Amino acid sequence: MEIKFSADEIVAKLKSTGAKVHSPTNEQREIIESVHFGPALIIAGAGSGKTETMSARVLWLVANGIANPDEILGLTFTRKAAGELAHRIRTRLRQMNLSGSATVSTYHSYAGKVLAEHGIRLGFDTDTDPIGEAAAWQIANKII
Repeated sequence: MEIKFSADEIVAKLKSTGAKVHSPTNEQREIIESVHFGPALIIAGAGSGKTETMSARVLWLVANGIANPDEILGLTFTRKAAGELAHRIRTRLRQMNLSGSATVSTYHSYAGKVLAEHGIRLGFDTDTDPIGEAAAWQIANKII
């Protein structure tokens, strides 16, 4: 497998289109350019650049022909983060003249989709929804 573009080369190309992007830190670059192509988990504090790193990773994978956008699943905890990640991926793919879109969702929403599509195989009604945070707290409160 030949890597055509580094993370920094992609940033330079994006900047040439007028995009406002920052060069990745050394830690972000390690994640973006990792040759581990299975599922990955990014754990970092608020404001540390997780969304930027995840979108840059998707762009790097697609630009280098390692994955198609429709082969990528991005999961986050909040709707706000999922919306921001999806927006960045779509925008950056367009800026690089790459087509397609990745699936980006919250864990909760994606689980609901999986249940709707495949729950019947496990004996669940297809309209079953995973419980929300409030219901989970109520159940925990009853148990405690």
